[in-house]
Amino acid sequence: MEIFTGCLTERGNYRNKNQDSAVCCRKKSREDTFVVACVCDGIGSFEQSEIASRMLTEGIVRWFHGMEELFPEQVDEEMLVLDLEMTIEELNELVYEYQENKGIEIGCTMSILLLVNTSYYVFHVGDSRIYKATDGLYQITRDEVAMVEVEGKIKSLLSNFIGKTEKLWMHKLSGMVEKNDLFLLGSDGLFKKLKFEDIREMKRGFKNDKKVQAACKECIRLVLERGEKDNISCILIYVKSLF
Repeated sequence: MEIFTGCLTERGNYRNKNQDSAVCCRKKSREDTFVVACVCDGIGSFEQSEIASRMLTEGIVRWFHGMEELFPEQVDEEMLVLDLEMTIEELNELVYEYQENKGIEIGCTMSILLLVNTSYYVFHVGDSRIYKATDGLYQITRDEVAMVEVEGKIKSLLSNFIGKTEKLWMHKLSGMVEKNDLFLLGSDGLFKKLKFEDIREMKRGFKNDKKVQAACKECIRLVLERGEKDNISCILIYVKSLF
């Protein structure tokens, strides 16, 4: 399978720091498909939530490097998926325990996409998002938010996030990868002002990793130009061919 990827996160023009974290790791092999991407968005009302975001993404990178040499000879697809799920649960426990030990509140969203052979797997907590771009942008995650009244106004608040409880509940789904699939992962700062037409024009030039990385940069530039004030993270994964 021929796959091109790009990954970028930016503080933006208004926030003092970047509470987002984003990583994308790919095994460099035409024979074996193994890609994992993760976007985390720190909860802004918790002052040090960038700690939670980093703990998650750094843990996912460690997991990938540990599995990279084992797949597929010693670890098959099913084992990869199960081990990643257990790793996520352990990372959530680490964030929860960090809060308890430090006496602070931290937390983050988490959207993970795992590509193995011709299948994809999603692990999701919170309101960061994963889309597939075909003839439109189709959201394949669901926003875990609740509408509540605060001081007479209706606001949306996260109903689930990494570090909220010691035992994690996460949304999981899977599907088949097809030629020309484009997966887009991002924090909520990306999607409020991004249009499908932006992606459609860029997709025509996806010939290598450099082009896809440039598209991530362009997506962020566009939403900043349109007035986005949040941190912004963008990961693009393009499946050029299956064989």
